[in-house]
Amino acid sequence: MPGIGVVVNPHARANRNGAGERVRRLAEVVGGDGAVRVTESLTAIEEVAREFRERGTEVLAICGGDGSYHCTLTGFRRVYGDEPLPLLLPLRAGTINYVADSIGGRRGRPEQVLSRVVREYRQGRIYETTERDVLRVNGAEHGFVLSFGTAVNYLRLYYAMEKQGVVPAANLLTRLIASALAGTHLSRAVFQAIAADVECDGEPVAFRQFAFFFAATVDRIALGFRPTYLGTRKRGHMHVLGGPVAATRLVRRVVRLWRGFPTGEPTLFDNLARRTVVRFFRPEHWMLDGDILPPAERLEVDVPCRVTLIRG
Repeated sequence: MPGIGVVVNPHARANRNGAGERVRRLAEVVGGDGAVRVTESLTAIEEVAREFRERGTEVLAICGGDGSYHCTLTGFRRVYGDEPLPLLLPLRAGTINYVADSIGGRRGRPEQVLSRVVREYRQGRIYETTERDVLRVNGAEHGFVLSFGTAVNYLRLYYAMEKQGVVPAANLLTRLIASALAGTHLSRAVFQAIAADVECDGEPVAFRQFAFFFAATVDRIALGFRPTYLGTRKRGHMHVLGGPVAATRLVRRVVRLWRGFPTGEPTLFDNLARRTVVRFFRPEHWMLDGDILPPAERLEVDVPCRVTLIRG
């Protein structure tokens, strides 16, 4: 029967220890109303996507961190093409879970959230939902938040930490803020600018150095910060924010970035766009939904589709 399909990323922080037990509990929750599958790779995700498409799966629950959405959306879009994807249900099993936060998703263990949705499914398929646009990068990769430079450097430091989670991530950010105010090596290394030409809807952005850059279709990122406060403002658009802003000036605007207000910084481009093209002066690593991806010379970003998400 169509029902509910669950994909489990065994590499997500909350799934690393005891992934098998989590799969067993999720399968008990779903019962005969669907299937639970573990996806170790993009190839595995595409195989599951073909299975779920044949089944006519109505709800796709993603049990993993924010990077799981990038991988799952990419794999399912390759299989589904221009067909609408199932309703997406974020299950919090990652470090930050900003996708779930950005849609106002209910808190709770994956089993608890899934249980509520399964109960609603059995009672008549009535859910509290919201919609979000999806970014597509270079015609292949899909996600909600793209960045390079500072965000990639921060993630490298974070992923190298012995312990991960909201508290370690917040502590690292506090260290960076203190370093920026003191002008020490840590902030200089993390906030170093990337040379690039950026176009938004065919118009060049007036900067060629980017110490800070985001393109997003959600209005909330890690730790509750809302720099892309226009991310959900206009259908079919992304919020682009970036420029050569100095670390000290960015720190002075940290409250506005957290609350989702315009910074007013003259060295930050801040606008909506349907299509964004980034041409790096040399190949650079970039980030999509928390995943650091291999160096690229060019990023072509558009908004090809919209997905419906269940708040849980």
